[in-house]
Amino acid sequence: MSIIADNIQIPPIRMLILGLTGHCNFACAYCYAHKQPQESMTFDTARRAVDLAAAGGQPFVLQFSGGEPLLAFDLLTKIVAYVKQRKLPAILQIQTNASLLEQSKALFLRDQQVGVGISLDGRPSENDAQRKLPDGGGTSRLILAGAAALASVGVETGITCVVTQVNVRKLAGIVEMAYYLGNVRKIGFDLLRAQGRGAGVKAASAADLASALREVLATAERLERQTGRPLIFSHRERVHTLNTHCGGFAHCHAMNGEAAFVDASGTIYACASLSSFPEFRLGHVETGIDPVRLTQIADQIRCGMGFCRECDAFSLCGGACFARWYGAGCAAEPYPPECTLKQVFIRDFQQKQGVDSARNSVI
Repeated sequence: MSIIADNIQIPPIRMLILGLTGHCNFACAYCYAHKQPQESMTFDTARRAVDLAAAGGQPFVLQFSGGEPLLAFDLLTKIVAYVKQRKLPAILQIQTNASLLEQSKALFLRDQQVGVGISLDGRPSENDAQRKLPDGGGTSRLILAGAAALASVGVETGITCVVTQVNVRKLAGIVEMAYYLGNVRKIGFDLLRAQGRGAGVKAASAADLASALREVLATAERLERQTGRPLIFSHRERVHTLNTHCGGFAHCHAMNGEAAFVDASGTIYACASLSSFPEFRLGHVETGIDPVRLTQIADQIRCGMGFCRECDAFSLCGGACFARWYGAGCAAEPYPPECTLKQVFIRDFQQKQGVDSARNSVI
């Protein structure tokens, strides 16, 4: 169900991200959100945001973010209770650095069916080079302890790995870590966003990224043969989805006017990755989403990504990330590392399709 405001139809929110707090116990070298206000969201602000998404009458993803959202665990539990009591059609998720996870929190997330994604950038040596504590110390031991807490109560998780020039040449280590942990079912690669601290970090080159990803896929295939456990790559999964269901830019809810990131103060932005840019402000939870701004921003994102639709790979790529492209200042050109990331997984998919087709023809 869409909402009509000022004679403009507002589509239902499909993705609501709550920045529960601007505080974080890490000081990652590439953090794009480190200048968020150092405050925490009130329950009233969270409730208003949830009600705004629920008003669309459609299922929506409700993701808890930060800062580090587990620093606001009490608030998180209240929001979950509110969603459950009202029987809202929310798919609950949390993206966490995992350092504050222990068994009681892991049990809560399991019992309340909150999907968990954790951040890890490779083996300890690579991870600790960019995911640091405020005193400069490494974070791997804390992250691994959190992942172990999830495993102890039977919770599977996904890993988001941020790729920079620091870790790209040893990127296959993230696959080894996933198998080492035992409860990781999916890996997603997130390229550096040149915002916040990330503006001072060197991005991985397209050539290094292509080589690294081929090693990643080879390592995953080897370990799958040895263990019998497959590992899902979010980019591979997306290519498969696009091959069976046509839907360019379906991943970009902001382009479709279906996304809202709400920071701790209640300000609404079109995307969490664009929250450092005032021009992408949509409104406030007390007054709602400005339909004119929503339309303008959606059009800006759509037009900005126009070059993607002219690419031969678009049908299996689905389009680039506007926020990453915008932050990189690429003007009317695509962001080369992202194109490389997509192309490697497209080729992998096509090669596997060719093998499967050959097998079927023999059978």
